Amino acid sequence: MSTLHTPTAGGTYAVNHSRKGKFNMHVTNVRGEWVDGVIVSGTAKALLDYNQKETGDEITVRQCLATFTLIPA
Repeated sequence: MSTLHTPTAGGTYAVNHSRKGKFNMHVTNVRGEWVDGVIVSGTAKALLDYNQKETGDEITVRQCLATFTLIPA
């Protein structure tokens, strides 16, 4: 894996989120502070169990609460 990146649509990233934990996601859209995508591996944690997201689920995260490391294709 390479160094930390600003996410771009079409890329797949290892995400380390301060609230949701560590997971990999394929980014589908970047809207300013918000990053939309699909989890490709791992689980995004949540305060309530029914809000957890797993592989195949769509998710939106805030860029300021996460770091993104590009996963080469």
